[in-house]
Amino acid sequence: IKLVPSLPPVVNGPESIEQLQCALADPVAPSVVFAMQPSQPGVDRHLLLVRVKLLQLDCCVRRKCWSFTTCGMRWVAQDEIVILLEQQSDASTENSVMDELLPPEDIFYHLLSIYEEAMNKHHVIINLGHTVAPGTFLGSTEHGGFLFFRTTFQCVQQLPLPPPPYLVGVLLQRWEIPWAKVFPLRLLLRLGAEFRYYPCPLFSVRKRKSVFGEVGHTIVNLLAAMWKNNQRTTGRDGYA
Repeated sequence: IKLVPSLPPVVNGPESIEQLQCALADPVAPSVVFAMQPSQPGVDRHLLLVRVKLLQLDCCVRRKCWSFTTCGMRWVAQDEIVILLEQQSDASTENSVMDELLPPEDIFYHLLSIYEEAMNKHHVIINLGHTVAPGTFLGSTEHGGFLFFRTTFQCVQQLPLPPPPYLVGVLLQRWEIPWAKVFPLRLLLRLGAEFRYYPCPLFSVRKRKSVFGEVGHTIVNLLAAMWKNNQRTTGRDGYA
């Protein structure tokens, strides 16, 4: 059922926008499942599904986050993907704040682009791989894409995780993309230091300040260009 024009169809439960909002926020209700590929006879098992839930992560980070968990990436040889995006709150009036009630649509279509890259071009993301988001993404031109990694010492108690192997994606700023290309581990550790969470946070925060600025950016851009040329020469893709 396509309840919201900007979001993919829902395949379980809610039949109205109000029911959808309640199901997403209800801590005891199952995740809401969105279908990212049109259903076609004989290929239903290859649908990309995205399970979404609004989580109150009060165990350690004390943040309210949208949880996106894929189901179906494995059919295109891609590890399943988990994205935790902090819920955004906007000031609706001078004295009140309105919380985001529906998951941001951009995440769904970014996950779909990853699926299609793996299916059509055999470009898959591996540990410490990254993606680049073109143009305006999640309401800002400063959001650059995602860096993907495997969980290590982070708390995952309240997370609806897929069967391993899976990757967690953290949102990057534009200034951080060259670092993701050349020094992804250094970038992850820097994010961990910024949020005081070792080795790095699992959640993403929109419109945050970049952990790397203009200082040293030129040399990193040069290294990134060298890296890109090397990928072209060796035939490896930028997703690895």
